[in-house]
Amino acid sequence: MVYVMKDLLNKQVFLLDIEGVICESIDKEISLPFVQKFISSLKSNNIRIAIVTNISRNPKATVLEKLRSMDLLIQPDELYTSGSTTTQIIKETYNDPKCFVISEWGLKKDLEDAGIYVSNDDANIVVVGANRNLTYRELNHAMRLVLNGAELICSGTTQFFKGTHHSDTGYFLGESAIAQAISHATGKSIRYIGKPYPEIFNQVLSDFNVTNNESVMIGDTLNSDIRGANSLGITSILTTNDRIIDINSIPNKDRPNYSVKNIKELYDKLF
Repeated sequence: MVYVMKDLLNKQVFLLDIEGVICESIDKEISLPFVQKFISSLKSNNIRIAIVTNISRNPKATVLEKLRSMDLLIQPDELYTSGSTTTQIIKETYNDPKCFVISEWGLKKDLEDAGIYVSNDDANIVVVGANRNLTYRELNHAMRLVLNGAELICSGTTQFFKGTHHSDTGYFLGESAIAQAISHATGKSIRYIGKPYPEIFNQVLSDFNVTNNESVMIGDTLNSDIRGANSLGITSILTTNDRIIDINSIPNKDRPNYSVKNIKELYDKLF
């Protein structure tokens, strides 16, 4: 098994999730053990890295700052957030997009920085990200827009996440749960853009000019990180973070090629 895992050092790019792989929560800005050393060792072996996250509550620039505050020397072109990918896809595939945004400031800023019109009343797209300040009025307005024909886009597939907001620490509703409420009320389908859907993975492969066979995805979530990688034939590694998981009982679409407790164990097996 050690020999087989060492073969992964022949790959061209490693994709890493943030929360559950690099850190427990982006809000805490503390990296997990051996992450810095692991990334440095990959780069020393001429393996490129891409940070791939479903975080949209912070703009890409802020996520980059938070990673750098953990002493991780990540470059802008190595970071892919679901917010930035959502922004790029809207810009490239929609004519005259006008977006009503349910999210914290991050997703809205990504859209505005890209020159996409953010609107309240004449929106033809409702874009949903995580929003710990969500009000009934916002949710109801989004529902009305979708009933009137606006497309419903969700920037990720997170049902809930762990974090800190003001003085409140714990679990919060994710963007998918919010979008599903609108979909349930209107009967309209959701276009998902974050992991496990292919857009964010394909963006990395295209930008890095690599194939699926030359890539590895490291994540802690079976139904987003691992499922997304598996669906595209990207080698998948699950970090269990001391959870007891019976790998053999997992359906094939979500079963990782490898599993480790954490990045430290993966580092020890590779280097």
